Order: sequence, then structure tokens, then C-alpha cells
Amino acid sequence: MSRRRLLMLLKPIDVYSDSQSDGPSRITNPQSQELQMLHHLENRLKVHNDAIIFCQNILCRKPVEWKSIVLNNLSQPIHDVDLVVTVGGDGTLLQASHFIDDSVPVLGVNSDPTRAEEVEKLSNEIDATRSTGYLCAVTVNNFEQVLDNILEGRTIPSKLTRISICVNSLVLSTYALNDVLIAHPCPAAVSQFSFKIKSDDQPCSPLVNSRSSGLRVSTAAGSTAAMLSAGGFPMPILSEDLQFMVREPMSPGETSSLMHGLIKSHQSMDATWFCKEGAIYTDGSHVFYSIQSGDTIEISSKAPILKVFLSQRLQTTVKKLEEAYLQKKEILCKY
Repeated sequence: MSRRRLLMLLKPIDVYSDSQSDGPSRITNPQSQELQMLHHLENRLKVHNDAIIFCQNILCRKPVEWKSIVLNNLSQPIHDVDLVVTVGGDGTLLQASHFIDDSVPVLGVNSDPTRAEEVEKLSNEIDATRSTGYLCAVTVNNFEQVLDNILEGRTIPSKLTRISICVNSLVLSTYALNDVLIAHPCPAAVSQFSFKIKSDDQPCSPLVNSRSSGLRVSTAAGSTAAMLSAGGFPMPILSEDLQFMVREPMSPGETSSLMHGLIKSHQSMDATWFCKEGAIYTDGSHVFYSIQSGDTIEISSKAPILKVFLSQRLQTTVKKLEEAYLQKKEILCKY
């Protein structure tokens, strides 16, 4: 029987580079916030590197063929592996998802989870938050146990919906696991666009003309991120629907009830951009596509799913969210 092939993708350490200066320190007060933050970042780097070494040592003891790559060095789609393990946080898993189709499952390791006692202790001095790891199923504490369950077929991945984006009828190569933001590149500028919901190529909502700060569309997995912070609601993570929200609409008037809603799994959203310049941001600010006045954009959940091993805690919240979500869905789905 052939050995399983596994690819480990590592969070790049340059995210901590601000704490690793080669020049003379400009911090003169040993009790300053700057010094405390420096020590905090140095500790985060150490914890992350220790987690990498720990996970690699575990893999050396397993009947698998594996290699590790720093995520920033990945440039081609991932094929010919049986499992991808990301070591970092949610951002690492999101970035990795852009290289993975619906055939390869992903296991996220939260290498540096937030410590509640540390956040409370330092709350009046610095932000000691580390990694939330919402989509990461494991930490170093249970990595080996969960990995064994996967290798022995005792657990299966969940299928998470992603967002497909077409610009002028051309499908963009990157699918969004979290969310999409369509906006002017300058945050102080007004975004002008229109949109409508379609089903079977037929409009099923009024045309909405918007002057605002942009349009955000999230998956169920991304509904607890920026969408929730903006006033949206959490969705059961296995839902195939998308949630949309117009950001800071100017004088929405009679269309105010259409500024926030759902794109059901059999529907799509058609938008037209009316500013001289604009951008479509996918899962954050690093991946974006430029658009211009007159461009048409289609957004749907027709992208290939992503197979992700979820934590037991996250799986148990699905049932709790279902009832509240169905009530919200009934209110928001006017078409």
C-alpha cells in the first residue's frame, strides 16, 4: 500500500519582522509599550517556530511522505498530495486555500493560539491577542491525535462553500473562502455601483443603485469575520448561501432594506461598477483585481468547495446556529 503524501505549508516568519531589527534600538524606556510589544512579538515568533518543529517531529514518526514549504514560496496549484497541513492561523489557511481545489483536504494547525490570561494581564498596556484560529482544527496539544484519526479514516473533512467571481464573463482564478470586497482603492473615496440578485439568469430582485464605501460578500465561513463586525450575522459554517452587505450606504432611501441580504445557493449577484477605478479584494488585501467603469461582476457560490477538517467545537455550533439562521433567512430572503 502506498504511503500517504502530505504537504505542510508554513506561515512566513516575516510577519514578525518588525520585531527583528538589525539596527540600534530606539527604545530608551525599558517599561515602554514599544518594548513590551517587542518582547510579545519575539515570544510569538518563538512559539510559532516551536510549533513547526513539534509538528515536523510528529510527521517523522508517521507512515507518510511529507515536505514543508513556506507559504510565500508557493506559486503553483497544489496537486498530487493526500493532505495539506497549514501551520499558522486562519490567515495561513485562507492564503493556502487559493492554491487548493476540491480534491485535497486541509488541516489547520493554530501555531500560536491566544492566551486569555495574557490578554487580560496586559489589557491596559498592549494588545496581546495572538491567533484566533477559527478554521484551525488543532493546536500542538492535539495535532497527533487528530492526524492519526485522519490517516486511519476515522474522521472526514467538512465541505466549505467558496465564492466564484466573474468579471466581464471571465472567471477569476482565485476563489474566496472568507469574503470578497468590491470597493474604490482609496478608502476615503465613494464607491458607485449597482446590483441585483438573479436566479436561472432571471432577475429576482429590484435593481439597487448604490453610493457607498463598497460591497462585501461573505461565505458562511467568513460570516464571523468582517461581516459580523459590520453588523451582519453568523451563519452555520456548512451553509451554501452567501451573505452580502453594502458598506456605509449614502441616503439608501426606499432601497435600505436591500442593502443587506442573502444570495442563496441557486442564485447569483450581478453588479456593475461605475467609478473610474476600483478593486475586488479576495480574502483580505493581498489578492486583488483592478476594475474600471462599466465592468460587470457576477458573484455566486458556484466555486469548487474546499475540504477542511474542523474542530469539534466548531462542528457543535452548527446545530445551535441553524434555528437562528433559518429565522434570519426568512426575514432577509424577500426574493
